[in-house]
Amino acid sequence: MPHQTSLLRKVLHQPTRVVPVLLALGRGWWCKLWYPLTGRRFTAGRNFRVEGRLQLQGPGQVIFGDNVIIGMTVTPWTHHPNAVITVGDGTFLNGARFGCAERITIGARCIIGESRFMDTNFHSVEINRHDPTAPVTVAPITIGDNVWVAASCGLLPGTQVGTNSVVGFGSVCNGVYPADALIAGNPARVLRTLVPPPDTRPD
Repeated sequence: MPHQTSLLRKVLHQPTRVVPVLLALGRGWWCKLWYPLTGRRFTAGRNFRVEGRLQLQGPGQVIFGDNVIIGMTVTPWTHHPNAVITVGDGTFLNGARFGCAERITIGARCIIGESRFMDTNFHSVEINRHDPTAPVTVAPITIGDNVWVAASCGLLPGTQVGTNSVVGFGSVCNGVYPADALIAGNPARVLRTLVPPPDTRPD
């Protein structure tokens, strides 16, 4: 309820935003209605806004929390009935693309740019990759709360990014990265630790 009141105040103080916000909320409501009716396992919480396009495919489950915002074209695609994509409260997905065979978890209050999240390699890296029995890597991806993933990043199977971290433009992540870190490169590595301003540090 407090967030809804805050959202209403913002809209009233910025009248030119009234129509776009209402349209985005309407598209969010339509997605929440349409996708389950067509057999897709999709749920979203309160104030779900679609400012761009949401293209959902696959037999798995997609779960969005409250106040999630969709910008550009977002494609949460699942490739197995047991696959689950979870996005936390207040996260902004701006052109993110997902290929999920097991589990991809995005925390709360994240900013996710036009990047790709793949918890599977889809094909074996072995020479006999055309053999149906060739092993294919599948491992969950976990992104902590308040993480910013910039554009053109690739997050590969098994990637974990800690709370408050930033993944810089064009990074390719394949491993475990700590909280409060600036991460960049290919392969991505920690460049430095992010320190909060003095007035936000815990006592």
